[in-house]
Order: sequence, then structure tokens, then C-alpha cells
Amino acid sequence: MKIGLYGMPASGKTYILERIPFLRTMAGSRLLREWDPEFDSRDEAGRERVRKALAGWLREKCSGEDFILDGHYAFGEKKVFTEEDGQLYDVFLYLYLSPAVLRARMEASEKNRKYLRYDIGAWQDREIAGLRQYCHEHDKDFYVLDNPPEDVFGDISDAIGFIREVAEGYSCVSFAAKCAEEIIGKSRTDTITLLDGDRTLAVEDSSRAVFGYRTRVFDGEFYTGYQVWRQNREFEGYPVPEPEEMPVRLNERVVNGIVGDAFLLTSGHERIWRFIAGELGIPFYGGREMAAETKFYITKMLQRAGKRVIAYGDSMNDYFMLRQADIGYLVRRPDGSVSGSLKGKDMEGLIYV
Repeated sequence: MKIGLYGMPASGKTYILERIPFLRTMAGSRLLREWDPEFDSRDEAGRERVRKALAGWLREKCSGEDFILDGHYAFGEKKVFTEEDGQLYDVFLYLYLSPAVLRARMEASEKNRKYLRYDIGAWQDREIAGLRQYCHEHDKDFYVLDNPPEDVFGDISDAIGFIREVAEGYSCVSFAAKCAEEIIGKSRTDTITLLDGDRTLAVEDSSRAVFGYRTRVFDGEFYTGYQVWRQNREFEGYPVPEPEEMPVRLNERVVNGIVGDAFLLTSGHERIWRFIAGELGIPFYGGREMAAETKFYITKMLQRAGKRVIAYGDSMNDYFMLRQADIGYLVRRPDGSVSGSLKGKDMEGLIYV
């Protein structure tokens, strides 16, 4: 397992690496300069050659080793991430901090003040979007580590715990492959309908309706496996009895629009959604690895197998699935609005329901 830990200058990547006892850790900047002592004096083309050579060497030299190495995707508007970097890692982690915190840290650091001329928030957003797209194109795991609402890590125990689980095999890509294989085995037609749960198949959020659950985990609007993993840890603190009757109102517009074989994909509470799925006779897939990426990869893998995919969803947790699907239905709120998590996203081609 080779993990790339990415993030902005002054985001605290070194702080994280120094507190990981279960993996070999390497500092990218130091490694670059050990590999080539003349690195800082080279021009941009020379530095790129060094970065590519080092990534290729690590890929060959450490082919059977597990490690975590920090790196940079860009410096300001200059992208330094290379295809060789992408090929090196199995998993990409991105350490997110609020732009205000990053700016304050840069102001206090002589080394990093030079970056203050850039729009810190836009720079960080570009990095996350670029890495996420690369992972989507190459079937790799991508997780954003954040800590809303503060968006700074006073306590890093969750982040370290998650990295440990990733090192031990937590993988949205692997889970998606398992789900896709089962779905293909159960499907009887060439058309498959994938359904989100909360606020799509159900009108309301089932966890809030059934046991009063509220969270800040998704405030960053990332919806990667890390956020779903944290949500499931929070679920453990709520006693949830087995439902005896339908616990939510169903969205008839969605139920009546199902075509072909239907399958439910949700990050909601498993006990609640297993019951709902059983009542409707729809196979259910969920749990702590059912994130936005999982839904996207399931869709992509079904299409590779020759399936036509229709998808229904309402938020950022479904966005990549909806964009990838042959037909993507974006479910509106009862008042006609769409989820705030989709603000600024490209909705072209999606059908509003």
C-alpha cells in the first residue's frame, strides 16, 4: 500500500507523518533534495525531470513496500503533479484546512510568505478537484481529510485512525468492485437503476427523522470515504431500534420512475435502510465505504460490463454518479430547490425531478 499525502504548504502534512507509527513515512521535500542536491538551483523543466525520476525510482525500488509520502500538487497556479506521481500511489489523501487558517500560517512563516500573492482558497480547490479527477480516471482511492466546522486539526486522532484503516485495506474502490460484481450477478436486464436513499428515495433524511441525528461531518461538502467513515463512527453513539413499519415517506416520483433492475446505494444508517429496502424488495448496498466515489465507481464498473445505468440522487454525495450515468436524475427538494452542496457544480445534462 503506497499512500500519497497531499495538501497546501503549511497545512500540517509533516505533523501528521510524524505521528504515524504503523507505516514507513517519508518527507517528499527532503527526499527530493537528497536525491538531487542541486534541485533548488534547477529551472522548472529540470525540477520536473527530477520529480519524475524520483517517482519512477520509488515505484521500482519500493514495489513491495508499504509507505506514506507527502507531496505537492501545485505551487500557486503551477501544477507540479506528474503522471509518474499518479502511478506511484494506490491511495491519495488530501489534508484540507480553511483558507483563513492557511493564510495565517503562511503569514507567520518566512518560508511560505511568498505564496500569499495567490488566492489560497481557489488554489486549494483546484488541487482537490485535480487530484479527484485523476483518481476517477485511474480507479484510485481519494479521500479528503477535513475537520469541520473549524477546518483545522486540534485533535488528529480521527485522521490517524483513518489512515491506519486505509493501510489495513479500507477502500471505496475495492468495495465498489464488490458491489458491482454482485449487482451484475443479480441483474436480469441490460438497464440498471441506482437509487440514493435520503432525500431521494425517501423524502426526508432518515437518520434525522428516526433518531434525531445531526452532524457537521459533511459541512465541507466533500463526501469522500473519510466523511462517511466518521459518520458511521458517530452512528455508533445512537441506539437505533429495528424498525417495525416504514420509517420515512417515499418519494413517489422516484419510485414510479424505476426502470429495469433497481439497487439502493446509501451512506445512511444500515439498519434503517436495510428495512426500507426489504419492504420495497430492492437490494441494498451501504455502510462505511459507501461514499460519493463508491457510487461513481459502481456506475463506471457497471458500464464497463455493458450495462446502461440510470441514477437518481440529490446531493454532492451523488454528483459523480449522476454525471457518469447514462441518464442522471437530480432530485429537487420539496420546495423545488436543489441541495446547497451542489452550488457551483456543472449540472449540464442532468434531468431535474
